[in-house]
Amino acid sequence: MIHTTVKKEGFEGVLYPAQYRYDKVMIVVSGSNGGIKLTKQFAQIYANHGIPALAVAFFGTKQTGKNLDRVPLEYIENAIKWLKSRGYNKIGIDGASKGSELALLCASEFEKISCVIARVPSYFVSEGLVACGKSKKPSGTSCWSYKGEELSYAPYNYRSFNLPKIIAEEKELHLITINKEKTVRKENIIPVENIKGPVLLLSGKNDVVWPSYDSSVYIEKRLKENNFQYPYKHIAFEYIGHVMTDEISWIYKLAFKDERRYKEECKKERVRLSLAIIDWTENVW
Repeated sequence: MIHTTVKKEGFEGVLYPAQYRYDKVMIVVSGSNGGIKLTKQFAQIYANHGIPALAVAFFGTKQTGKNLDRVPLEYIENAIKWLKSRGYNKIGIDGASKGSELALLCASEFEKISCVIARVPSYFVSEGLVACGKSKKPSGTSCWSYKGEELSYAPYNYRSFNLPKIIAEEKELHLITINKEKTVRKENIIPVENIKGPVLLLSGKNDVVWPSYDSSVYIEKRLKENNFQYPYKHIAFEYIGHVMTDEISWIYKLAFKDERRYKEECKKERVRLSLAIIDWTENVW
């Protein structure tokens, strides 16, 4: 493993190399959980299949911002430059949840990204989030920034989220009401048609955090209408919800009812998920 720092390289990350392989490398980012622990797990799975991967932190670490608020796209831009300097040829990006928003944004902006895997994506830029005791609240600013400027965003309709109350009432992390029916303007929409490579969309029909299935359908439609020249595919899972990971920890089983109710079905779909991601990375890209 090779560790980087924001001060030295302009981003924080951990590279999991694959011996003698420089033809392609996958940048990996996780979601609103922040930190880099889960991201490193994603990257390690790629490395276990012989694919180099770079886990990148974008908030919630000692080197990055405390909140999911005005996160600079330069973290990914600098990661691309660093990977190129190390001799990697093709660069892809795999993002989950808020990380999929970042992945689609960066792939639309930086032409050196030539493959996108968007797990439970959003088709538009949302408002940022800041810590508020045991809960979170909208920041009043964008999630993302570039060259010192905030990106245009769709605000939340709710101005505070009481997560403990939601969990107590719904018996799960049921955030779909908060994340639906935002006023999305043209300037908030991610221009996915600008991506220079294949796009794999992975959504959950039972996603109770945000409408990832609807977002994936919208992205598919936008790509088709713009005569997108690269392969693209949407895989919608019947049982997996928002936790679009190869493996699932006990805390997420507690957080979502369907993970408890359909344990075997979710387990089988996760095998399918893992195979689809590796096949896309190796054979489509």
